[in-house]
Amino acid sequence: MAYDFKTCVDRTQQGSKKWLLMRESNKNIPEGIAPLSVADLDFPMAPGIIEGLKKDLDELVLGYTVPNQAYYEAVKKWMKDQHQWDVKEEWMVTAPGVVPAINVFVNAFTQKGDGIIILEPVYGPFTAAIENNERKKINVELINNEGYYTIDFEALESAAKEAKAMIFCSPHNPVGRVWKKEELEKVAKICKENDLYLFSDEIHFDLAHKNFKHNVFANLSDDIAQRVVVATAPSKTFNLAGLQTSNIFIVNPEWRQRYIETAEKMNLLSVPVLGLYACKHAYNDCLDWKEALVELIEENYQMAKAMIEDQLPEIVVTPMEASYLLWLDLTPLNMECEKIIRLLEAHHVYINNGVMFGSCGEGFIRIHLALPKEIVKESIERFIEAIKSR
Repeated sequence: MAYDFKTCVDRTQQGSKKWLLMRESNKNIPEGIAPLSVADLDFPMAPGIIEGLKKDLDELVLGYTVPNQAYYEAVKKWMKDQHQWDVKEEWMVTAPGVVPAINVFVNAFTQKGDGIIILEPVYGPFTAAIENNERKKINVELINNEGYYTIDFEALESAAKEAKAMIFCSPHNPVGRVWKKEELEKVAKICKENDLYLFSDEIHFDLAHKNFKHNVFANLSDDIAQRVVVATAPSKTFNLAGLQTSNIFIVNPEWRQRYIETAEKMNLLSVPVLGLYACKHAYNDCLDWKEALVELIEENYQMAKAMIEDQLPEIVVTPMEASYLLWLDLTPLNMECEKIIRLLEAHHVYINNGVMFGSCGEGFIRIHLALPKEIVKESIERFIEAIKSR
């Protein structure tokens, strides 16, 4: 079946924050310009989700609802078929998003003043969850070797002695790494030796590129499964963030009970009825759509990489192993971040400033590539033109 990945939906009137922010920054944006910032999709929705929800709404009562057996079976089958992970129904806890789940984790397993490790540059809400809950951020900066990022295990071992927990990102946002099994095992070993609680944000787990295999942290071994909270969602894969439905897997029954009790106190356990149904349809009926999306993303990445490396060889293009977020090192340009952003916006290129992901993101930008190929091509052309005009 052919899917529509050529239409870019202008979501300004739908209330999309990234589209509204783009319009606010410039009142005279030409036709065909799309924001390259927030990580959600602007394609028409997967037909299997829309058609399924239309049928559901003919008889569905939109009251308080919990996952039913059909939902559990859909999630279990997806995890088995896509990630070779046999999950049990009792391991699953729903959450209205991975970020709320991180906040529950922080409150369930740490106390005020406790140290929590993150690996920057990393998704900004990790830091927010730590600092807003009055915990201490312990940053272990990733090693950047000409654009290829690895974990500084020596620094991680040292930091673990001062910490109570760790929040991990897999695949990593924004640097695009799909962590190798041995890398994950080293992280797990350090956490076990130092008795750390571990949270693994795996929201991009369905979007690993060809020749890269995502390993679910809890699927590495029975021992590791007892020492990690794994967060997943259909939202990045199928653009369902607005339906606030995530699946949190906690194999350890004691950890799971602590998480549930804390989530109930914070009112962060229930999810919308349409989110449950949309997730079920996505996992049951939309595999082909997902595979076509990943194929397009890979093509867009290769095109953007070739264009930038040809025209702006001084810029370092970080290898993209998963998802649709391109991380670019602009530090060789010797320009202040704010000046770069103003220059790009003057050429109608609206991206994420790297400092959103930590101080080591100074001089970097993140570009969203999950758009029609022609829009990506034109956006990268404007990006090149902007940098050359400096």
